[in-house]
Amino acid sequence: FFRVRDNGPGIAAELREKALERFSRLEPERSTPGNGLGLSLVQAVARLHDAELRLEDTSNGTPPGLSVTVMFPPPTRAPKQA
Repeated sequence: FFRVRDNGPGIAAELREKALERFSRLEPERSTPGNGLGLSLVQAVARLHDAELRLEDTSNGTPPGLSVTVMFPPPTRAPKQA
């Protein structure tokens, strides 16, 4: 797996699906630059690798933040040649 955590404002559980949509800005009035593509790109790459994307609160919630985990499937092994 691959995990990234931050200490930003986090994303409310009910808005996490929306955060994965292309060009989705959860707080359009924010002055932070961006186009709303980051998490949708992460999701697209995860799907290309048959991986699962999880958005969760940081482990202890203090300070607030978001934890993004990409869970990759187990590797498959090629059959041994005789």
